Amino acid sequence: MKAKHVALWSILLVSVAALVAPHAGVAAGQNAPAAGGAQKIATANPSKIFFGMKEKTDVQQRLAEDRKKLVDEERSRQQKVRDLQAALELIKPDAPQYEASNKEFTEAAIAFKNWGEFSQAQSARSEKQQTKLLFDKITAAIAEIAKERGIDLVIAEQPPVNIEKISTDQLTQLMAQRQVLYTSATADLTPDVIARLDEKYNATKK
Repeated sequence: MKAKHVALWSILLVSVAALVAPHAGVAAGQNAPAAGGAQKIATANPSKIFFGMKEKTDVQQRLAEDRKKLVDEERSRQQKVRDLQAALELIKPDAPQYEASNKEFTEAAIAFKNWGEFSQAQSARSEKQQTKLLFDKITAAIAEIAKERGIDLVIAEQPPVNIEKISTDQLTQLMAQRQVLYTSATADLTPDVIARLDEKYNATKK
């Protein structure tokens, strides 16, 4: 289960890069320089921001608590089905109460299966909603800071590549798709965005 949730975060991280520049550009465009003027460009690393923001840690903790409750309820419901099955196995098929016990067991087994499928779908949907909300806050914070500083374009910086876990072809493709080849520390908004997000989040908890 843990591997699946880690994979979900990773998949959603990929899509946020496409969201950063458009949102930041629109906000910063209100302070765009006159025609022919120099444009200000900055970078931000959505992955570092996502894993560095305090709210993300709290959201993950709540999701983990919800998953634990779901697992506990699953065990309880499953045990009920097993108890009914064990009771049914003690009854002879030709006994008067067999049909009623078999019906009760079958209905409980079907209900357990349906509950499991519904609960898993709801859990996955809730996790995706929470993750999208965090990414929306990231892009909004980037746009806010870009507007304040008169930045015209914010480019998404890709996370570092672990060459031990990918093939040469995959590495070549990633290098060819890199959006940022160099950036100075002053042009990187990542730490400022994390600080802004944590500041706003802490304010909501007071």
